[in-house]
Amino acid sequence: MIQIDFYILQTNIRQRKERLACQIADKAWHQNYQVYVHTESQIAAKHVDMMMWVFKEESFLPHDIYYENTSSLAPIQIGYTEQACNNMEVLINMSKVVPTFFEKFQRIAEIVDNSDIEREAGRNRYRFYKENNYMLKVHEINH
Repeated sequence: MIQIDFYILQTNIRQRKERLACQIADKAWHQNYQVYVHTESQIAAKHVDMMMWVFKEESFLPHDIYYENTSSLAPIQIGYTEQACNNMEVLINMSKVVPTFFEKFQRIAEIVDNSDIEREAGRNRYRFYKENNYMLKVHEINH
């Protein structure tokens, strides 16, 4: 059964959403998972890419943008199309919809910020998973 966690941010600051994605990716990578971060566009993927370089002062997260380097062996991949790279175990979804390929993953992290549009899209994703009998956990993030 796929584990699905919703992370509800109490802010709509874009950088906070990207930072949380990095935190989740960092934790999963240190637990030896292969991580795929799904964004809505190439521009959004570039923003996550930049954040992964500066996320920690002492290091960076080993990653690549999928499609720019399809032969990469980096444990964290960032993508923005309807095709995810293979052999990934954790999906961090930063888009407003459930990706068509979500069932390829063991774990899914859904990140929702505090804007009205994001909240409504998050509710729709939550409803989709619930109606399809997936187990859901919700985490309120207040900082």
